[in-house]
Amino acid sequence: MSFNLIISGGHSGSFNMSADIFLLNRYKTADAFSANPTLRIYYFNPPALSLGFFQKDKNIDDRIIEKAKNNGFDIVSRPTGGRAVLHKSEITYSVTASYKNGIFAGKLIETYKKISEFLYLFFIKLGLKPDNVNYQNINIFRDKNKENKEKGGNNFNCFLKAHSYEITFDGKKICGNSQRRNDFAFLQHGSIYIDYKPEEHIEIFCGSGVDNSAYFNNITGILQEINKNKELNNPHKHTAEELTFDYLSEILALSFSEAYNLEPVIMQENILE
Repeated sequence: MSFNLIISGGHSGSFNMSADIFLLNRYKTADAFSANPTLRIYYFNPPALSLGFFQKDKNIDDRIIEKAKNNGFDIVSRPTGGRAVLHKSEITYSVTASYKNGIFAGKLIETYKKISEFLYLFFIKLGLKPDNVNYQNINIFRDKNKENKEKGGNNFNCFLKAHSYEITFDGKKICGNSQRRNDFAFLQHGSIYIDYKPEEHIEIFCGSGVDNSAYFNNITGILQEINKNKELNNPHKHTAEELTFDYLSEILALSFSEAYNLEPVIMQENILE
């Protein structure tokens, strides 16, 4: 069995969202491509602020949008749900596949659960130790949601609250995930922070009714977790210079392959045109 692998690199917010919608629509047609799940890996160039599909009208803070624009960030709407994500110093994945058959078959929460398996393996391969994910008990993160809500309030930022089956480190969220479904397939987005700087997020999101301490207490990044554990006798230590897009893309793709016992079929980016 195989999966389609597309490593896109850096593109504008509008290109990235259009490309993922294009992939979702590919699953309307039964062919060799849509018979396999698709993993696409990319980042936003320039950095971007993405808004969830339902984050409209009264759920949009115009002051935050204006600050993001003043910093030169793209403003883009995601086809997936959830709240706003600042795409800077991060790597983004999208998974597109049928939810009616195959390894990702099931209801929305079951798909989230299945995708978390390759993400968990990704962090393990980086030499990190995520919080245990209890795949038999969905309430493990519902309890964390309640705690995060008490800390963060009704916030604009996706990363201030961990959802079911999302990967955390000491309760801190490192990867924001959101999903969209249609009649034939699903699209799941995930943004993983590489070098998380809370000050950059506070600059954009401050004034949204959230205590700024939440940006220090609720969110983390790969480099931050590596530095926290750098004294450990860890054969998988990485420096900031090693955490390149190419390197992390390779580990993400390998984790996807091993988690689901699938062989990658490398697709050229022009398939998105």
